[in-house]
Amino acid sequence: MKDIPVLSDSKARKKSIIDDTPALFNIEENSSAIGSEPLIELEVASQVSKWCGLIQSLAIKHKVDPNLAKAIMYMETTHGWYDKFYPFRKTILPMNVHYQYWRDLGATEENLNCPFNNIEIGVILLARISARIKNPTPRKVATVYNFLGAEKVNKYGARVGKLMKEKPWVKQGCVR
Repeated sequence: MKDIPVLSDSKARKKSIIDDTPALFNIEENSSAIGSEPLIELEVASQVSKWCGLIQSLAIKHKVDPNLAKAIMYMETTHGWYDKFYPFRKTILPMNVHYQYWRDLGATEENLNCPFNNIEIGVILLARISARIKNPTPRKVATVYNFLGAEKVNKYGARVGKLMKEKPWVKQGCVR
């Protein structure tokens, strides 16, 4: 059996995710990444409760913790409203998927404007990232979702980890 390659370069990691080839993405924990709430986090902008059932079913289909997908969506929609101010964006909410970067995974501007496709591609990314991290944690997986070349948990990953514990979407009605 061949050794599984250890990849740290974002281009090589992207290719492994797209081609769904075995690889290992080393990412270290980072105790200085604490996940505190940022200055602006618009809870009212969260789309998690709107897409709760869809997130749940797609996460189960792709063997991803539904709360990880919910935390990513919460993060992207409560922090990611910049798409309203930047009309030439290449990322599309609710999972904030970059349609040009992930085009070889099937992402297009048109299909990412459909929430089902957007959420499914986001969940597929989470599944494939998780499969390539030894002892994956929400903090590690979210960090790589945010930046493919990451080798240490960042603020984004730490915040997602904290959101998974707090589950703010529950008080919005997403209790599954």
